[in-house]
Amino acid sequence: MKKKLILNSIVLILLSCSTKTDISIPKTLLFSPINPEYLKDTAAVWQSTGFDGFLFSHIMSSWNDDIWATDKDSTTREKNDATLQKVKSCNEACRKHGITENFIKVAFYDHVPLWTDDKAWEKFHQNFQEAARFAKMSGCKGIALDIEYVSEQYDLNWEGYDYKNYDESQLHHAALKRGKELISAMLKSYPEMVFLTLPEGITFYGPLAGDFFTGMAKEMAEANAPSGIHLLTESTYDMTSTLGLIHYAQNLEQKIAHRLDDSSLKYWKEKCSIVLGGWPLGYYRKITDENGEFLGWSGKEEKFGEKIVGSYADKSSRFPPEEFRNQYAGLLLGSQHYCWIYGHGATWWQFTEEESNKYGKVGNSELVVDDRISEYKKVLSEKWKGSPKIQSLVELIKQGDNEAYIASMNFVKQFQVIGPFGCKDCNNFENIFPPEKEINFDTEYKTQSGKVKWQTLSIDEQTGYLDFTKYFKPKDWVCVYASCNINCPNEQLAQIRLGTNDMGALWFNGEKALSQNIERTAVLDDDIIPVQLKKGENTILVKVCNTELNWGLYLRITHENGDSMQNLNFR
Repeated sequence: MKKKLILNSIVLILLSCSTKTDISIPKTLLFSPINPEYLKDTAAVWQSTGFDGFLFSHIMSSWNDDIWATDKDSTTREKNDATLQKVKSCNEACRKHGITENFIKVAFYDHVPLWTDDKAWEKFHQNFQEAARFAKMSGCKGIALDIEYVSEQYDLNWEGYDYKNYDESQLHHAALKRGKELISAMLKSYPEMVFLTLPEGITFYGPLAGDFFTGMAKEMAEANAPSGIHLLTESTYDMTSTLGLIHYAQNLEQKIAHRLDDSSLKYWKEKCSIVLGGWPLGYYRKITDENGEFLGWSGKEEKFGEKIVGSYADKSSRFPPEEFRNQYAGLLLGSQHYCWIYGHGATWWQFTEEESNKYGKVGNSELVVDDRISEYKKVLSEKWKGSPKIQSLVELIKQGDNEAYIASMNFVKQFQVIGPFGCKDCNNFENIFPPEKEINFDTEYKTQSGKVKWQTLSIDEQTGYLDFTKYFKPKDWVCVYASCNINCPNEQLAQIRLGTNDMGALWFNGEKALSQNIERTAVLDDDIIPVQLKKGENTILVKVCNTELNWGLYLRITHENGDSMQNLNFR
């Protein structure tokens, strides 16, 4: 009883806090195709906007490039290399204006060698050793590695694996080994480098992505590299809930912790971090024919209609400045050393014809920027870190007081769940399965997966997440229904806050209140549904459909202002 009273006191202090918590501000990076010479000439403007560094994307594009050949002359090396001199001059100008965090960004644009092919990986590591040398000599902070474009290679069932001279365990071992070797090669040239990697492959991709990341983290730890490895997120691009972003970072930290041994984890906690990312500018939309076949990309319908213009033709916003303000607060609060903004091309600037002639036209650099670009820049420059309540909640998380954090959030902790229903070739979200017609907890149903019945499932007490992948097979291309009852002492206005992976629909007291037919990551408070709780029992039914990989939900009840309701009973 004493423990409960102490916990309730912590929560009450948290919810009533009115003083500002002193939280350090991570540096903000922009990933875009910015020309180093243009950045050199405009560094003061970018610093006043709020950016602290840039990821240079055209210095060494892919892993199989020779960075010294970017200037079209592979014989010029080190101080004689024209590209090196441009980047070095840019970095010198940037530092004068407080921009100190520029990186060479390299991607896996082409398939990497077979994990077990030692000879082929020698050239790979040599290229990165030279990239690190270039970064150090040019004054860059380090290297950023994008592992996205070969996602199929992280899956053990990839068609490129014939398993003639190796087995699955050897692939796991080899992927971890390549991660270690990559870091070792770069540290030889640049021991002090900061290493960034993106996206969060341990969440997005197959198991070999996790092995590769683990190898990189392990080698950084064994070398006790002073500047750490930092993981840039992409799942957060669309998240505009400040709490949702912080919560996502916390969950990702736990996934990383489960992968690392004690020594590597100690190093991670001391010198490494999650780097939350946002994507406010640069809108595109998928265009399909009457049969649902993909035709191409367009911009906003009011501007382009159904015209195919490509994904870079519309530099306008993906969500308004006020939502970006909440997102940016989450990026700042949920990150430690860095946070980052993805620019879909030149979304943060526009070249005149004269500037294009001087610096070179890059993609959409001459296209008009969003009408409210000044408001997005203002958000960056203000560095607002959320309300005092949210800042105090972040402190609970950072102090490791997870019990108080979970209690303050008021998650629905138990559900009656039934499934799976549907199949890969079914329209699972639109199909009406029996629980939508009637809730009878004593009934079994026959599905393509066999007989299914209602069962009681509980959320993860460390995260508030209900992970359906732990309980159901098949887990891909199916859906489940989750039901809970809320007992309220009196009639009052409230909000149901939901996050689902993937598609989600919700019924409140028998009435449909939400329908989100989109693939997405489960995010805390992604959907906010205003409701009026009646005195006594209220019912919630959620349908959650999955395509592939992760599958689950978050659900909590709050007051209209987002504060948790502590006077409810759930059944």
